[in-house]
Amino acid sequence: MTVRDIYDFLNTYCPYELAADWDNPGLNVGHFDREVTKVLLAMDATEGAIKAAEGCQLLITHHPLIFSPEKQVNSETATGRHILSLAERGIAHIACHTNLDAAEGGVNTCLAACCGMEQAELFCGIGRMGAVETTLTALAERLKKELPAQICLGVKAHEAVHTVAVVGGSGGSLLEDAARLGCDTFVTGEAKYSHYLLAKELGINLLVLGHYETEYIALPPLAAALKKQFPALEVCVLPYQSPMESL
Repeated sequence: MTVRDIYDFLNTYCPYELAADWDNPGLNVGHFDREVTKVLLAMDATEGAIKAAEGCQLLITHHPLIFSPEKQVNSETATGRHILSLAERGIAHIACHTNLDAAEGGVNTCLAACCGMEQAELFCGIGRMGAVETTLTALAERLKKELPAQICLGVKAHEAVHTVAVVGGSGGSLLEDAARLGCDTFVTGEAKYSHYLLAKELGINLLVLGHYETEYIALPPLAAALKKQFPALEVCVLPYQSPMESL
């Protein structure tokens, strides 16, 4: 199989057209006609992930390597070093970012399931929302175990939980939308200080469990889908290693 074969499959699993306009999913580095026998899945195309991909012909990450136009590719910038490192090792790189967030079976479907949401509908084009009958304390504890997350920050407006909206990663900007749609609890990975203040004003629970933690959960299901589609393909997932730690 080739990079193109895997690229095309990913376009059915998490269609690139679902991505936000500012995003850059797809083939960031490499040749479409490159033969692939082994692939590594990771959250980011860091130097550590690229070294771990030795022996692979393809690295698939959630976050794109290139967001803004690069005028030069050299060793003086982190992005340049990573592009060179991939090229020198003959490893192609595909990103599945906001398209994987929005896709059925992607980041937010997985996060909704971690909340105990049995039926979830699309929220703001990317997240998920639905009924979850529990308490805020129980939901926070469940999420810390399911993700796993070392800590959970947030705002406790009330203990009873009935309707939850989830947006993995940096979803704080959608807090007000969740409240407007009648959600009493909002779960995300990253929020600004102003979002905590807003949650208090709106009377909506806010649980913030980490950008990496709320998105990594989508990698194992994607790996399983790749193995099913390409039985001869060796698929590995970089072990959980959030760049942030509790000190």
